[in-house]
This record gives sequence, C-alpha cells and structure tokens, in this order.
Amino acid sequence: MHVKVLTPASSANLGPGFDTLGLALKIYNELEIDTETRIPTIEIEGEGGAALPKGKQNLSYRAAAKVFEAVGEAVPPLYIRQLNRIPIASGLGSSAAAIVGGLMAANHLLGSPLAVDRLLGLAVEIEGHPDNVAPALLGGLVVSGTDSGKVTWYQIQPDNPPYVIVISPDFHLSTSRARQALPRRVLLADAVHNMSRTAFLLNCFSSGDYRYLRFAMEDKLHQPYRARLIPGLNAVIDACYEAGGIGAALSGAGPAVIGFVDRSSKEKAVETAAKMQHAFAVHGIKSRPILTEICTTGAVLAG
Repeated sequence: MHVKVLTPASSANLGPGFDTLGLALKIYNELEIDTETRIPTIEIEGEGGAALPKGKQNLSYRAAAKVFEAVGEAVPPLYIRQLNRIPIASGLGSSAAAIVGGLMAANHLLGSPLAVDRLLGLAVEIEGHPDNVAPALLGGLVVSGTDSGKVTWYQIQPDNPPYVIVISPDFHLSTSRARQALPRRVLLADAVHNMSRTAFLLNCFSSGDYRYLRFAMEDKLHQPYRARLIPGLNAVIDACYEAGGIGAALSGAGPAVIGFVDRSSKEKAVETAAKMQHAFAVHGIKSRPILTEICTTGAVLAG
C-alpha cells in the first residue's frame, strides 16, 4: 500500500500565547510511505535533506512506528520519501510536520483505527508539547494544553484571515537553546500583560476584526529574552509595522519572524516582506521571505 500526506508548517506562541497557541500555515511538507518494499528506506529532499536522520531516529519513521505499535501491529519494512519545504530549526514546526505526517500516513495504511485525539496524544508523546503538532494536525488557530497527560484543545478557524509573511533568516536556532534563554521566574505584571494580550489575540482571529492585533501580539514572557539570540529581531518587527503590517512576532522559538498584513492588499504584503527582509540585512543577516496564508485543514491525504 502507498499513501501520501501533506502537512503544514505552524507558528507557535504568536507573541503572548507562550506554549499555548499555534497557527497552521500553507507551507507544506510532503511525506510518502509505501509498505511494498523489502528493504527499509528513507529518502529526504529539500529542507534538511543532508542533515536529517535516515534511520529509525527519523521523526516520520518514529511516528509511523508508534501508530503500528499502538494498534498491536509489527512495523513492516517501510519506504519513506520526504519532500521538505518547511525550513528546519526556524520556529516553523518542521519537527511537528514530520511527526504528524508519519502518524497520519501510518494510520491510513492501517485503515484509520485511531481517532484524531489519539493521534494528537501520540504526537505530543514524541514532540513533548502540543503547540505545533495540534495546528499541524487540525489546521487553523489552535489553543492547547495538557492535564495529567491528556491534551485539551480548541480550534478557531480565523474569520477574514490576513495575509501571512514569514521571514526566515539564514541560520538555525534550536528550541533547546532558545528555551535556555528564558528566565525561571517571571513578574506577575508580565504574566498579566500576556494574559490580556492573549485574550485580545483570540478575539481578533475569531471575530475577523484585527484593529487590535498589534496590541494583541505584544509579549513579555519569551520574546525579549530570545531577541538576544536573533540579531535584528526587534528591527524586523518594527519594519513590519512601519510598512503597514497589522501584527508581527517571533515565530515559535525563532529565528523566523511572522507578520500579518490586511487581506485587502497583496501588494502591501509583498512590500512589507521586502522591508522586513531588509531590516535583517541591515544587521548582517541573510533571509528569505515567504508570502503565505493560514491553513484551515491541517494535514491531509494527497492523491
């Protein structure tokens, strides 16, 4: 049997929603798995093709194997082909996409015995947290959290969605290093600041009224500390607003930056992306712009 899955990128946090929010984006990794092989094989093209593991430590293989094990089936020899378009170690959920793709593909090969919540639970067991795997699996804007090992989530399909700009710098930043930059304790005032902004952010995307998105994307819990690891981060965010953008923040743990532009002008989105890219260049950082949209479907089977 053969199956192909398209899995979207995701941007976590979105400013104030540290470890709780994730937004699916229309930047897709393709994963194909075929069981009609005698020799286990993993081929990787595109982003990370030369660096990612091609053995049993490969995330897509681990995820697929976890599904077989969950239903009590032996893992057969698998031919796996990955075509990666999501930049790795950039704060765009590349590992989450690999995991979700493997889970979806294996579940389909087995006749879809596992429901969405079970797949999400398996994804979190591998990834460690739900903020990227949830939108990669479900699509849209997802609020998620865990309680006693169980994932609780709520999906918002953004109304009147804005254009999305991703500026991906030409360097990697591991999530572990980005986490090491964070303080062990935070001020009560900073926690309250983020709670209010998160409430506004959820209202923006659910109502389609983005007048307060700039206010809603302000953060005091992680972005100021991670900015020290990303030359030009604050300048790139400022450039988004100076060009007419309506929201901007570090994407996940970084170093990519996500920006939003009103849906009424694609030309404005292109201009804003160029100015954000220039702001990185001023700080000696090469980057590439990606103009995209919010993915509402999550991972899907492809023909």
